[in-house]
Amino acid sequence: MKSFPFLLAAVSGLFCVSALADPPLRLQCTPSLVPLARDIIRPLHESGIEVRLVEEAGNTQVAASLSGGDVDVILLTRPLKVDERVSNPAMHFVETTLGTQVVTVVVSRTVWDGGVHALTRDQIISLYENRVRSWKEVGGEDRPMVFFEPGHEKGLWDIFANWLYGDIHRAPGVAWQVVADGPDMKNALEFASGGISVANLRWADHKTAYPLALIGENGKAIEPNKANILDGSYPLTRPVVVVFPHEPASEKKKMLEFLVGEKGQQIIATHDFIPQSQLKVP
Repeated sequence: MKSFPFLLAAVSGLFCVSALADPPLRLQCTPSLVPLARDIIRPLHESGIEVRLVEEAGNTQVAASLSGGDVDVILLTRPLKVDERVSNPAMHFVETTLGTQVVTVVVSRTVWDGGVHALTRDQIISLYENRVRSWKEVGGEDRPMVFFEPGHEKGLWDIFANWLYGDIHRAPGVAWQVVADGPDMKNALEFASGGISVANLRWADHKTAYPLALIGENGKAIEPNKANILDGSYPLTRPVVVVFPHEPASEKKKMLEFLVGEKGQQIIATHDFIPQSQLKVP
């Protein structure tokens, strides 16, 4: 029978090992990035990196949590602002863009074949608010228009409404049918000859859903292509940015290497972001 001192030493050893183990990295993000954050935790765990997701909040609150030392790493849908960077002089924030969400206004094949390939912001507002009811009024065929509104929970509508109205709170309530995701949008446009909707770029397949160019104030049509995304001229975009309080080392460095590596970028793509690896200039 083992002696009491031996058992005591064994228990004490276990506590020492537990105390020496690195605590999980505390990750916080905005609500629209929660699905992405959850999907990166498991493969990180399999790589030996423990991450704990804390309660989501808006970009400003998440940045404040990192500055205050309440979390170890954050995911934002924008870069840090100047005042956020200088809020804690002891920190030297390191930001890395992981991907870019690119939103497009899409139309059905019938509308596209009818000659509508580009619209101004005012024209899209008129369509969205149902003040223009026929495609003939914006250069297309005399065909009834039906707008399929994107769901409001994945950040897609936020980008669209902010561009249209400058603030999502200025967007009027509308009574359009809501489409839940990309496949739902494509199904709606397939059976609605006068359909228009909003989708992430990867769902604009040029078969069922055709992406429109946006006509700027100078009258130039801006396509949602790589060049216009990179130079910032195409407006319906926003990044996903990972931020560390200092130059990442140890587990944080491994986490960053995973996120910018092949597996991490594949996960980014499944959440309708264009991976940053695909947007790099050759």
